[in-house]
Amino acid sequence: METYPDFFDTTLLSKREELMDLGIDPYPYDYDRSHTIATIAEKEEALTASKETCSIVGRVTAIRLMGKSLFFDLLDDTSHIQIYAGKNDFSETDWKLLAKLMDIGDYMNISGFVFHTKMGELSIHAQKAQIVCKSVVRIPFNKTTDEKTFNEVVDPEIKYRERYIYWQINQEQRKRIEMRFRIINLIRLWMEKEGFVEVTTPTIEMIYGGAEARPFKTNIWALQNQDAFLRISPELYLKRYIAAGFPKVFTICQNFRNEGIDKSHNPEFTMMEWYETGTDYVFQMERFERLTEHLARELYGAPIIEYQGKEINLAAPWKRISMVDAIKEYAGLDVLAMTEKEIEDYMTANGIEFIKGQPKGLLIAQLFEELCEDKLVQPTFIIDHPVEISPLTKMKRGMPGFVERFEPFINCMEIGNAYSELTDPVEQYQRLLQQKEIKRGDDFENHPLDLDFIKAVGVGLPPTGGVGFGVDRIIMLLTNAATIRDITPFPLMKPVK
Repeated sequence: METYPDFFDTTLLSKREELMDLGIDPYPYDYDRSHTIATIAEKEEALTASKETCSIVGRVTAIRLMGKSLFFDLLDDTSHIQIYAGKNDFSETDWKLLAKLMDIGDYMNISGFVFHTKMGELSIHAQKAQIVCKSVVRIPFNKTTDEKTFNEVVDPEIKYRERYIYWQINQEQRKRIEMRFRIINLIRLWMEKEGFVEVTTPTIEMIYGGAEARPFKTNIWALQNQDAFLRISPELYLKRYIAAGFPKVFTICQNFRNEGIDKSHNPEFTMMEWYETGTDYVFQMERFERLTEHLARELYGAPIIEYQGKEINLAAPWKRISMVDAIKEYAGLDVLAMTEKEIEDYMTANGIEFIKGQPKGLLIAQLFEELCEDKLVQPTFIIDHPVEISPLTKMKRGMPGFVERFEPFINCMEIGNAYSELTDPVEQYQRLLQQKEIKRGDDFENHPLDLDFIKAVGVGLPPTGGVGFGVDRIIMLLTNAATIRDITPFPLMKPVK
């Protein structure tokens, strides 16, 4: 006797066998579809009057058998509709298929004419039925009325691991994932219209860099198991394109960081980076806010969005404030006038953990994170960061110890990162060496020095503005998703034992 995985339903398996015994193939090669369900709803008046035969395909979500009459609901990728089938309209075999062997979750190809029931419900009077795919796994479809949804699935295992089930039973979430890819397409079209060339960078690198992050490590069998790493950032390779003479490039790619998982972090995430010669971070602030506003207008016709009960205005220009001025505005501290010891004493007195002996710039950055980020609800550019946390960035003109860098925040969440790129190869080499000497936490990994990157900068980088655009977090905001898992098609989940 054959054995099957325990998630195969024995009743559904037996019906599959019975269909085959009747000579019905429950897994045909193709089907005919003349209309989507949404199209039928749009043209219901003309279709009802003409009695034109319509052929639709969808998944069965509910079944109601009443003697010689059968009503069932069909769901396709656009909408749902009620189907009516009468016993007298079908052969004995086909009626058995509909009345006894069809189950919730099966895909059906139905042909018939459009009509309205006595209750006024738009329906299709079935004249022909073909099973397109027999499901052998139970799908827990909700029961929905105009007022309430019953038996709604809340199990995170189904919501985030078994997406193939959850997107069937939660159309709002499926549409959110569709919106994700529409947004990415809008980004790509906008960038190309602005004259950028889309490029790719290696996913597997021998030397990782471009961000402060712990990498995923692997090895390459064909190279005597040499160590290699999954990309944490495409930055250093995109700058190689600039060094090679490409003036405006961008990439939309997956990055991999072996770090924490929370509502805004997933170890694999989507990022866009672009680099544009002849520009600095001031120019790129304007480009960043224009792109974000453009997305909102394309999706909703206006720059105003609602996110988790808050109204957010994405219209340019956004607020711009330096990191030290933000600390002064939101925490009342003039960190420029404070010594390292005074900052450490303040952090100790206020229960802020820190590593003793760090440079003042790192302490300032940590103060900002602790005291200011949760105040930045409306779009805000935090500009002019300490040099110690920005080794790839030009120094701030007229402000020693700081660099020309910005991070945009919306709803207390960082959604990007950008620089006036450091183009002096000697200074770049020295800054990366200095980074290795800075005291960090025990879990911080000093990045290897990528000498080939230094060589590329030495070939010559023109003035360049570079931007990281947080695609996943932008999508969270534009789709009102509470967590990054809701907009990640297949988020990382702990393996099932």
